[in-house]
Amino acid sequence: MKNKLKLTSILFRNCLLIFLLLEIGLGVFYNYHDENGIDSNTKKLIASGAFGDLNDETIKEIYRELRQQDMLWEPYLHYRFKPMNGKHNTIDENGIRKTLNLSLKDSTSAIKIFCFGGSTMYSAGARDAYTIPSELSKLIHKAFPNKNVEITNFGCHGYTRATENIQLQRELIKNNVPDIVIFYDGVNEVISAHQNNEAGLPTNAYNRKKEFKIAHNYKKRIELMITSSNLYRFITTLQRKISSNSPYKQLGQRSDSLATDIADTYLGYVKISKSLENTYRFKVFNFLQPVIYSKKNLTTAEKGYYKDQQYYENLYNLSYEVIRKDSLMSNDSTFVDISNVFDTSKKTIYCDFCHTSERGNQLVAERIFKYIKPVIRKRIIPVLLILI
Repeated sequence: MKNKLKLTSILFRNCLLIFLLLEIGLGVFYNYHDENGIDSNTKKLIASGAFGDLNDETIKEIYRELRQQDMLWEPYLHYRFKPMNGKHNTIDENGIRKTLNLSLKDSTSAIKIFCFGGSTMYSAGARDAYTIPSELSKLIHKAFPNKNVEITNFGCHGYTRATENIQLQRELIKNNVPDIVIFYDGVNEVISAHQNNEAGLPTNAYNRKKEFKIAHNYKKRIELMITSSNLYRFITTLQRKISSNSPYKQLGQRSDSLATDIADTYLGYVKISKSLENTYRFKVFNFLQPVIYSKKNLTTAEKGYYKDQQYYENLYNLSYEVIRKDSLMSNDSTFVDISNVFDTSKKTIYCDFCHTSERGNQLVAERIFKYIKPVIRKRIIPVLLILI
C-alpha cells in the first residue's frame, strides 16, 4: 500500500513538473512569437497583394502591433484600449486612436467628427494615417480646405451598436454634442449574437459571465487558470489545425430566428439614436457595412477567407435582409446600405471576412463622404459623429 502511494506521489510530482516546464516553455515561446513573430494569416495577407506596394516588413509590424494591443476595464462598455505608442498604431490615454486631422485649426470651434464603432472603424490592419476616419479627413480637407474640422476615432475591437449608443450618450452627458452621427454597423452585431446565441449582448459576454464572482468560486478560478494557460492555447490551436487546417475557430450554425432577433435589436438601437437626434439636434446616418459574403468578385485570397469563415454567412444574409425590408429603414433617407461598396473591385480588399485593407478603408470613406458632404457644407456650427 505504501509503495502504491509512493508511486502515485512520484507520478503526480513528475506530471506536475512536466506541466510546469511545458507552461513556462510555451510562455517564453508565445511571448517571443507575439512580440516578434509572424502568424500564418499575416503570411497569407502579404501573399494576397491586399496591401499593394507596402513592403512586407511594414505589414508584419502592423499586425505585430495588433497582437500586442491590450484592454482596460471600462464601466458600461466592458473594456477599452490601453494606451499604445506603436509605429503604426497610436492610442491615447483615453483609448482613442490617432487620426490624421489635416483640417484642424482650433479644437474649441472645430467641426467635430467622432468615429465610434468596432475594429472595422478602428481599421485594424491599417496604419494611423490610412484608417477610415483618416481617409475621411483627407476627403473633407480636399473638399473644404477652409473648414476647421476635428475627427476622433472611438472605434474599438468588438464594440456593437449597443456599446456605440452608450458611448454616444456618455459624450452627450459631457455636453460634447455632435452635428452628425454616422453609424457603420453589421459585423459585430452578428458576431456577438453568434457567440452568445442571443442578440444584443456585448461581444465576448459569455466570457464575462463565466468570470462573474470568480473571487468567491474556486471551481471558476480553476477553470479560468486552465483555459488561460499557455498549454491550453497550444492544445486548442493544434486541434484547430488538425481538424480544419484553418487559423480560425470553426463555429456551428445558428437558427434563422436569431437573424430576426439581430435585426430587431439593431432597429431598436436605431430608434434610440433617432430620439437623441431630435433632442440634441444632430444628424444621424446609419450605414450598413460590407462583409466578404456581399462582395461579387472574390479574389483567390478572399475565396479562402470566405471558406474559412462561412459559418457567419447565413446570419448575415438573413439579418441584413430583414433590416433592408423594415419600413423604418426603407423610408428613412439616413439609412444607407453600403454592403455593395466593393462590388466593382476585382482586387483583394478583405483581410478576413470583414476587415479591409487600406484601399478598402479609402473606398468606404469615399462612400460615406458622398452622403455627409451636403450636411458639412451647410453646417455653420459644425460637429460630426461617426459610429461603426
